[in-house]
Amino acid sequence: MKKSQLIMTQIKHVAGTVMLVASLALLQACGSDNKNESRTEDALEKTGDAIEADTKDATAEAKEDLNEAGDKADAKGDEMAADFRRERDEAVAKMNVQKDKLDAKIDELKTKADRQSDKAKAETERQKAKLEVERRELGEDIDKAKNATADAWKDIKSGFKQAGREIGDAFDKAGDKLDRNN
Repeated sequence: MKKSQLIMTQIKHVAGTVMLVASLALLQACGSDNKNESRTEDALEKTGDAIEADTKDATAEAKEDLNEAGDKADAKGDEMAADFRRERDEAVAKMNVQKDKLDAKIDELKTKADRQSDKAKAETERQKAKLEVERRELGEDIDKAKNATADAWKDIKSGFKQAGREIGDAFDKAGDKLDRNN
């Protein structure tokens, strides 16, 4: 149940209690001891005091409930921030591994290009250039990830997934070309 609904229910209960107390007080005040005016005034005074006390109690409870809800919201926000930082750090670590693999593949292409014929060397150099572009873009993505805010993280994360698929495809194509040229 939402806090506002809980508070409204509590206020309704307090109001019902107050009305019941007022009714009982007025009923008793209407007794037949020839002091009707005095009893009515006493009953109204007591009812007013009861309403005031109940209102103070309800207000205090509502404030306490609101403070509790605020504390829970703060705790949830802290938890979400910690989750975001953990997820971002994991993504950066994975991208760094991917960057290291790209560096190794580029180095491998450089070494193989030195041993190939001119035609095969040209194709290897083309593949190496594509991987170097992917490597540079990945470096930029890593910088973006390291500096990402929680609000921007979802958009950045989806872009990283797409980039990861493209880098994997580039690895596969480069490997296929090398296998055919050897």
